[in-house]
Amino acid sequence: MKLTKYLLMLLIVALPSCLLAQDDAAVRIFNQAESDYNSGRVEQALHTLKNHVGGFSGELKIHAYRMMSLCSLEMGNEEEARKYAQLILMEEPFFRASERDPQRFKDLIDAGSRETATISTASSKDEALSEVPVPVTLITSEMIRDCSARNLKEVLIAYVPGMNDVDCNDDINISMRGIYSNGQEKILIMVNGHRLNSYCTNIAAPDFSISLEKVKQIEVLRGPASSLYGGVALSAVVNIITKQGGDVDGIQLKGGIGNFGQYRGDFLFGKHYADIDVLVWGSLYRSKGQNFYIPAENTGLKRYGGDITVGGIGNKPSYDLGVTVTWKNRVKFFYDTHFSQVISPFTASYGYSPYDRDRYMTFNGIGPSYATRSHHIDFSYSRNLFDDALHLQGSVTYDNSDLTHYQVISDSSFNSASILLGVPQQLDIAFSKSEGIFRYINGQENTLGAQIRGDFSYNRKNEKKEGVVTFGAQFSHFSLEDVRYLIGVEYEIALLESNTIAKLGKGTENSFNTFVQLKQRWNNFIFNAGLRFDHYRHYNEQSINELSPRLAIIYTQPKWNVKLSYSKSFVDAPYFYRKTNYYINDMKNINTLSEVQQPTNDITLLSEYLHSFQLTLASTKWVDGLDLELTGYYNRATNLIYKSVLTHENAGIMKSIGAELTGSYRKGRLAANLTVSWQHVLESEIYQRDISTAYSIPQLTVNAVLGWNVTKRLRLNTHLVVESKKSCYQVDLVKQTLVESTLDPLALLTLGARYSFGFIEIGANCHNLFNTLYYRGGFSSGLIPQQGRSFMGYVSLKF
Repeated sequence: MKLTKYLLMLLIVALPSCLLAQDDAAVRIFNQAESDYNSGRVEQALHTLKNHVGGFSGELKIHAYRMMSLCSLEMGNEEEARKYAQLILMEEPFFRASERDPQRFKDLIDAGSRETATISTASSKDEALSEVPVPVTLITSEMIRDCSARNLKEVLIAYVPGMNDVDCNDDINISMRGIYSNGQEKILIMVNGHRLNSYCTNIAAPDFSISLEKVKQIEVLRGPASSLYGGVALSAVVNIITKQGGDVDGIQLKGGIGNFGQYRGDFLFGKHYADIDVLVWGSLYRSKGQNFYIPAENTGLKRYGGDITVGGIGNKPSYDLGVTVTWKNRVKFFYDTHFSQVISPFTASYGYSPYDRDRYMTFNGIGPSYATRSHHIDFSYSRNLFDDALHLQGSVTYDNSDLTHYQVISDSSFNSASILLGVPQQLDIAFSKSEGIFRYINGQENTLGAQIRGDFSYNRKNEKKEGVVTFGAQFSHFSLEDVRYLIGVEYEIALLESNTIAKLGKGTENSFNTFVQLKQRWNNFIFNAGLRFDHYRHYNEQSINELSPRLAIIYTQPKWNVKLSYSKSFVDAPYFYRKTNYYINDMKNINTLSEVQQPTNDITLLSEYLHSFQLTLASTKWVDGLDLELTGYYNRATNLIYKSVLTHENAGIMKSIGAELTGSYRKGRLAANLTVSWQHVLESEIYQRDISTAYSIPQLTVNAVLGWNVTKRLRLNTHLVVESKKSCYQVDLVKQTLVESTLDPLALLTLGARYSFGFIEIGANCHNLFNTLYYRGGFSSGLIPQQGRSFMGYVSLKF
């Protein structure tokens, strides 16, 4: 918090000096034209800008085109207004209309954005959607509002085919094409290209600690992406692109309150000063959650029933605070700090049972939960050389996370709790006589990184044979420090805190990678190939080397395109898994925790792999306003890591096929989006047990999102999700067997409305409108009931 305060103070001091550095003459001309426009002298403003816009550059030129488009609309010349809107998007493909702009201008920008939409996540360089080598989903800020999403998970489920909601009794989680773990560690999540996934656990939860108000658009690569991003990018990449200061152009405040003890607040400040662009954001969210009674027969231990809390955020609200500063689009600074705390409905692992959370002691104000507090810093400088043929960018990064896993084992005495805790059996004597058994694990991770990447364009004068070579290298140094490992009983008594295990948890690791990729055009064909080499040096001097290739052929036509691609991805086994595997294995041979020794070799835990073939057929504007895309895929995943009672093992494989249909229609006041996902498991094995379906994943999923401007001030929206039946598996500790259950088909409806007048907007959203009782499942726990009807009203102010 102190760092954020100092950054804001620095910005306030620096902004006046930035204003002095601008081109005074050009700015005076623009300011005069803007004054004429605001005073009603529209023709004079347009005449002034037409005569001088050729001498403008950078952001000032974009603002001039915006003003010219607004003048043309006021004069009733929509065609000329559309022309200037297109010129804006040619200068800045990611431009978004300000919240203050007239709706007609917003419509022009939105329509032009669909025609000129580009992303940079797939190739580290801006590309038209038709030229991206893999299936991609582009989600705009307006789409986020239309689905009434409360967090990133709900946005991804609404618009990304293949993504499904799962509940593993840990963090907020999501699956991609049937692949997931107890925590979200198979999908790489980034903000402006900066990794959010922990280097210790690989986890980045799509939760309430990621503000949606700051988002300009979300770019999602569907399928393996290690050829560019290395480990963690196993099944997908999610890159969140923040708004620019000019998009906000002022201050935006938003506050909401709802049932289940929900409240939230959001703050945005954005401004563009000549060549300086500044965006500052802040958000917080809190929910007490909904209580459900669970009978003893529906628990893992089958010893007692009680209430569980679903959707609880914890003692402290989740928050997201950050700032971006850009100078001439060359120098970029990014800082973000966020905190999340999610209450587990059940006790840990296969013993899933209710527990009385309020009776347990707190550590630094945190009760039983999964909590993460992170800081991310990214400073980059880019430069164009050789008449813009070569673009180079260098960056340095720093990431710090405070990770807490505070788990309740059982409210009641437990004769064999050592099995779930991985401690010497001698401690079972104490566990058999005590209630309120818990475990607290905490660690501080720090990662320093440096990266350089570039793009070299050739044959630029021949559009039919133009090519681009992209290359880069990166080095990272990771360390885990200040580890705590504590086991307690009677809700608040520390039975022991092992300094030996704390020392064992500490360690450092280094990684280095380099990549290259080629994009070559031959008339209507595009060939795209990439290769990345990753080298990891583990804490015990063990080396891991991985190669990740990607090949794609694209055929483009004005209204349709076809893409065929192959890609391979991997995930290096998380540091946390490798360390705990050693510790658990050593417990078999010792009597006390003090006998644990520093390992010399890992218990074998290999990288996970995913091979994917994907074929995509896309059409644009065959019908005015309608875009369609159909993707078929074959996936082969090997060495998938699953958790047994204590250790993690490469115990799974999955071969699957699937089809994904996405459609969007935008015409006038109506915006509609449809995704249909079908997946079929050809072969799946977990711990040598054949599984006919993906755990807790429906074979068919349909999402439909509709937004409608009833009037210029009132917009209604709805989100419908339909899922086919799905199979779930739970461990019965009493019978020591795996129990299969089937969940019925499901339909959920969300409704929303918002009304704006002047600088005020009021709105409301209602999730699970019909209060449907339904369950989610995952690994290592039982079926978990999900929240019923949830609603929130809000007020937003814009200055």
